[in-house]
Amino acid sequence: MDKKMYKYIAILLGLIFAIVILILIGNLFTGGAKLSYEKIEEKLVKAAQKYAKDHPAVLPVNDGTSVTISSTVLVGNDYINDLSSYAKDSNVNCNGSVEIYLTEGEHYDYVPNFSCGNKYNTTHLYEQVIRDNDYGVVSGSGLYERRDGEFVTDIDDLGNGDNYSTFEYVFRGDEVNNFVKIDDNYWRIVAINDNNDMLLLFVNHSQKTSVWDDRYNEEFKKSQGINIYEQNGIKSRAMERVEDFYRGDLTLMNKEAYSSKTRYLTVPMNLCVGKRTNTDSDISGNAECSVVLENQYAGLLPAYYYMSASLDSNCNSIISKSCGNYNYLSQFDDYWWLLTANSEHSNEVYGVARNYVQSNICSYKNNIRPTIMLGSRVLYEEGNGSESNPYTIKFYD
Repeated sequence: MDKKMYKYIAILLGLIFAIVILILIGNLFTGGAKLSYEKIEEKLVKAAQKYAKDHPAVLPVNDGTSVTISSTVLVGNDYINDLSSYAKDSNVNCNGSVEIYLTEGEHYDYVPNFSCGNKYNTTHLYEQVIRDNDYGVVSGSGLYERRDGEFVTDIDDLGNGDNYSTFEYVFRGDEVNNFVKIDDNYWRIVAINDNNDMLLLFVNHSQKTSVWDDRYNEEFKKSQGINIYEQNGIKSRAMERVEDFYRGDLTLMNKEAYSSKTRYLTVPMNLCVGKRTNTDSDISGNAECSVVLENQYAGLLPAYYYMSASLDSNCNSIISKSCGNYNYLSQFDDYWWLLTANSEHSNEVYGVARNYVQSNICSYKNNIRPTIMLGSRVLYEEGNGSESNPYTIKFYD
């Protein structure tokens, strides 16, 4: 090998060495290789988790409360580099924070709020659901706006105005993409309230049927049950089964395992436990929500949501069989209890009989299909809400 060849090899090795040095220097300033925005978000959460471990005094102490740790604090205390330095895109400005929620007095849910201008923003599940459903529809199956109990029927009114007392999105029709999967448990989104919390109905049900109640009814002189869900600390059998479900003690169909993650992601809700008549045509919840049971973490579905889900104009009472038409809630092939009782008969409660609702004696046995309220903080991971591709949740615990 001649001297000229040695010279070329030396130059090549020198260039390789220089490139390695430049990469190492770059890594010192950027914290390593450039990352995807999802990886930067994950890095932000891990930094917050380490910071909280080293500074336990910052953690929330009361159940249901939260604290926020900003990226400024994490950068200033050398738990992470400037977020923008990790981005592959040049001249992008990234910032963020992590909110830490305490659930059940022992579990901490870390929720990032990460933004890189128009390149990336943390997506919450409710945001993705509303976006996937065109921010509301006024006809056909889909997600409807309901203001002060009335559905918006003019497309020009969607998303406009704020002169109302109550607001929610409600899924209606028989072809809606509202499936959510938490571990192996499937749910359907019924509604999204004005706090962006989501009411979910369990797709599966209890393995064994259950009475709604079976106490002795003085009015009828029989043990046919009393149709009060809860009063002065006295619980119906239905409420007891719902609480078993939330604790994970209710055996589910096919011995399905209850996902304990559910408890970390839920927020308390007010259950509308008022009664209604067979002929009441109102679907706004006026009757049901005239009596409210506060701060519940699981329940059953109020009757007015079953009626609201139907697009049939002949659905003018809860026991009208037309209410099962164009209604995704009539697609369950079983019998299951609703939360709402019959105000005319103290021993009767409404239950779904496959594709319509009937007023049943409380001591009859139907399946328990619970509801929960998923908090607005829940993050979107992937999916489009269809049964084959349900929404899944990004979870940092």
